Amino acid sequence: MKNTVRLGALIAVAAALVTGCTDESGAGTTTSTSRAAAAASTTRAPAPGTQNPGSPAPVETAAPQPGATVAPEPETPPVTQAPTSAPGTTSPAPADNISGPGRCIDPASTGVQNALASLQGSWVAGQASSDQPGSCGQLLYVRAIGGNSAGAPIHILFFRNGKYLGTGTSEPYAFTTVVGSSNNAVTVDYRWLAGDEPFAAPQGGPATITYSWNGSKVVMGGTLPTEVTQPHR
Repeated sequence: MKNTVRLGALIAVAAALVTGCTDESGAGTTTSTSRAAAAASTTRAPAPGTQNPGSPAPVETAAPQPGATVAPEPETPPVTQAPTSAPGTTSPAPADNISGPGRCIDPASTGVQNALASLQGSWVAGQASSDQPGSCGQLLYVRAIGGNSAGAPIHILFFRNGKYLGTGTSEPYAFTTVVGSSNNAVTVDYRWLAGDEPFAAPQGGPATITYSWNGSKVVMGGTLPTEVTQPHR
């Protein structure tokens, strides 16, 4: 009987302990949960359009409008320089340049060579005015030869202010020589063959003609004899 009573008492004590643990555990759980809920209730979400202190400001990017294109950055144009002549080179002489070193007219100049090229056939420049720069005459000349023989045809070319004026006669004639010149005049001797003498020593003539500049053109002072213009008749 005593044993039964003791056993019942032990069971009662054990039941009380179990109940206390359960209540205490449950109360603790309830307390923790209540505290978490309270903390959550005191934290408010930031209002729209505001940010928390210390947070970096968001970078705003504008979205392109529908159908819009982004213009490319303009390219920098290349820097160019005007071309310059290489050291030691010179610009080409103008087409009407007839002067040369130390003389008013140079047979090898561009202007004289262009005048020769305008004649029919093959011509080379020979005797020319000897005027020097600073004292150039109004009428300058070049004696042009159309061959290598002593009886080769000859033209007298006239120039003024660097310009080619033309020839003394429309046709070239052999044995023609310039015998004098001045500021505005050039004197020419025309010879011809009188018999069977060699071409190097014509005995006919001379017929002396003076060509002068009258202010607007070259004037031929006189006419040539038929022995010059028609040597084979």
